[in-house]
Amino acid sequence: MRPWILASLLVAGAVPALAQAPSPPPAAPPGTAKVDTIKALLDQETQVPAGGFSYNSQNRRDPFVSLQRPVAADQSARPRPKGLSGFLIQEVALKGIVKGAQGFTAMMLGPDGQSYFVKPSQRLFDGYVVSIDATTVGFRQEVTDPLSPVKTRDVKKSLYSSEEAR
Repeated sequence: MRPWILASLLVAGAVPALAQAPSPPPAAPPGTAKVDTIKALLDQETQVPAGGFSYNSQNRRDPFVSLQRPVAADQSARPRPKGLSGFLIQEVALKGIVKGAQGFTAMMLGPDGQSYFVKPSQRLFDGYVVSIDATTVGFRQEVTDPLSPVKTRDVKKSLYSSEEAR
């Protein structure tokens, strides 16, 4: 630019107006609005509530719950009836077996401290009695694990604890 043009612009006041004019914001690259929305959503999900930690499982297994939790925790969805039909197989203890005219009868001790007499086909909460012989009681337990390929398993309880270890 020639100096006389610059001087005339300064006198007219055009240069200060040009210098103070706000520049337009730079154009955002395409997709930036989407990235900002995603960042805002992630910030909302990762904020820790005032009471402590919160885990959003999103239909996945909770890594903070033991895989070896007791069977009773899986059965808690159904209400348990009273008496022998409300006990899990793992909760009852075999105390004796009696032979009568109709066959063997087992005496089981429940978690409530009471004794119950059991015959084959007697129902418990998670299975039923399959067989009773002179020293053992056989149960068929229903497996509640949805990922297990087997739906039932056989459990034996013996009068003599040394036989159960075998």
